[in-house]
Amino acid sequence: MTPNQPQSQFGSTTNDMREFATEQAEETLQSAKRHRAREYGRYADETVQQNPWAAVSIGFGVGVVMGALLMMAARR
Repeated sequence: MTPNQPQSQFGSTTNDMREFATEQAEETLQSAKRHRAREYGRYADETVQQNPWAAVSIGFGVGVVMGALLMMAARR
């Protein structure tokens, strides 16, 4: 018997169950991540709608900082 072959019918079933459980766990994790991302998106949307000028100011500031960093990197 080779190491890759299951020793009995139960060994194959155990491997199938393990694969099934792993797939289910991965699907559940991905679903939870998507749900959390949607919640963060809704929160960000509500915050920007409540404070549009603050959002514009923050975006401008981040753009200036990123531009300055890119200019410094380009000079090297």
